[in-house]
Amino acid sequence: MEQNLALATHRQKIDAIAAAVKEFAQNARPGDYFSLKKASVSHMAPQPDNPRYSDKKIDVKALTEIISIDLEKRICVAESGVTFVRLVEQTLKHGLVPACVSELKEITIGGAVAGCSVESMSFKHGGFFDSCIELEIVAGTGEVVTCSKSKAPEVFDGIHGSFGTLGILTLLTFKLLPARPFVEVKYVKYASFEALLAAIREHYEKQDIEMMDALVHGPDKCILCIGTFVDYAPKASKYFAEPYYKSTLELDHDYMHTSDYFFRYDADCHWSIRNYPGLENRIVRQLFGNFLLGSSNILHLTERLPFLVRKGNKPDVIVDVFIPFKHAQEFFDWCKETFDYYPLWIVPYRMQPFYPWLNPALIEGITEPLFIDFAIYGFQQKGDKNYYKILEEKVFELQGMKTLITHNYYDEASFWKSFNKPFYDLIKARIDPKNLFRNLYAKTNYKKHQGS
Repeated sequence: MEQNLALATHRQKIDAIAAAVKEFAQNARPGDYFSLKKASVSHMAPQPDNPRYSDKKIDVKALTEIISIDLEKRICVAESGVTFVRLVEQTLKHGLVPACVSELKEITIGGAVAGCSVESMSFKHGGFFDSCIELEIVAGTGEVVTCSKSKAPEVFDGIHGSFGTLGILTLLTFKLLPARPFVEVKYVKYASFEALLAAIREHYEKQDIEMMDALVHGPDKCILCIGTFVDYAPKASKYFAEPYYKSTLELDHDYMHTSDYFFRYDADCHWSIRNYPGLENRIVRQLFGNFLLGSSNILHLTERLPFLVRKGNKPDVIVDVFIPFKHAQEFFDWCKETFDYYPLWIVPYRMQPFYPWLNPALIEGITEPLFIDFAIYGFQQKGDKNYYKILEEKVFELQGMKTLITHNYYDEASFWKSFNKPFYDLIKARIDPKNLFRNLYAKTNYKKHQGS
């Protein structure tokens, strides 16, 4: 009964959103675009000069409800604006969690699909999208499209990694996994990145652990973080007054409540907050942490006070790149010489099947589904170099993919060497023929950056 009522309420919301899109589509002229007015802050890297801020807004703030949790089938149905912190809170009541939990609390499940979220269970289960069974979308025509692997499969696959340029993702049906109240984390130290990679491969092949990611604090300080769900913890750590990432250097093992484990990086946005003087000070954190710490607070502040991140044409490098495992050592060696910046966050990622929005020529000869997500968070650019552009060129050379949640400097020809333009254009023509959401290239490589 409750589920039927929730679905009926959802349908009323969708009818209103679809009507607003349809009206805008009918009256739109070339160059008219719209973006979404959401309940939560955007988790794209702060971009105060992005033209999307001047777009017409479609209000989707109401899409924040969990419709149902099927305990027997371990399936959840939820609206796209549901945040991971709320989703985990509700599913854990039933001993279940999503197969991939984005590490920042206020990332939404719709954003995780549009932006390719991965985390410490991704070496087993892939990204959050890989747990999805069915998606509902409001197209740029106002049409409501339901898609899955068997129904409009090209739309289903194309929405993943589309960064909101194909339609409005409104409802998701996805799988859940069993979980326990606590996570025990063991920190295994390696004296080289080569040794760390060997350990990652061994665990990937054996599938003998539940969760793993890694922090590289230096070329000889590589720490594999192995997580295991447990029923009991002698003491559960909670990282707020102290940054989580530092504890991995000091401890051999740790325990956290499951929800605290999932969001262990949230207070500091990993460690990018250390670029703001004083915010790693324990007293400052205790006094003002509720207002300053946490990904949502940090991103709200950068929206309201854009001078915090506007550094001419030299924004800090905040980026994830997916590198095929066979090239991971070469990329690390290059990264060491080029950036010499730590920690690096390392997430093993099983991409199977390879996503169709990747240009097939890019990954020709790559047969193994294991990729390594290298995350560089907070590198301050120096000199005359554009480190984003240098990174884009190296990632392409090594048959990898740079995520588009940040500043991008591709020329259009180079961009479509990485992404599958015929596949994207096919879906674009089907569900956003007037280009009301912007083209993927135009949205993620806006004009100011060209030629930089």
